[in-house]
Amino acid sequence: MIDQTDRSLIELLMRDGRRPYTELAAELEVSEATVRGRVSRLQESGILKIVALCNPLTLGHQSVRLGIGVRDHSPRSVAKALAEMAMVNHVALCTGSRDVLIEATCRDLDQLVTLLDDVRRIPGVSEIDQFALLELFKDYSWVGLRDKSGQSAGQRAGRETA
Repeated sequence: MIDQTDRSLIELLMRDGRRPYTELAAELEVSEATVRGRVSRLQESGILKIVALCNPLTLGHQSVRLGIGVRDHSPRSVAKALAEMAMVNHVALCTGSRDVLIEATCRDLDQLVTLLDDVRRIPGVSEIDQFALLELFKDYSWVGLRDKSGQSAGQRAGRETA
């Protein structure tokens, strides 16, 4: 379980994952050792992962979401196979008309075609719904620790988007 100090620490790290532990400790009014220990525990438990995020669309890449129907195989086995693919960023089992949802980033349309071909070759994949992102209005980050659930891409970069 996480407590309010963990929540506050995660919120601060979501704004700037490179912020020094000494600054975090001062803001949270705890010791640097406490921050170091909590970050380590949160990472080991899988609650926290500190990474650099960018908007792939601003780099000219293709960002896609695929809803995948599974037949004659376990959706979990298909999800595990999809998770091994280099272009795939997120994989989740889901409810609704599709069994697995993936998010992927491709360098260009040729690489998107390759991704789709590779997905079709996975045993059990029966249907694919394709959604290419045209413009990103809200960042994917999870900020469900307080009263809000997400932040806009502009807020993430320190500016508000219209």
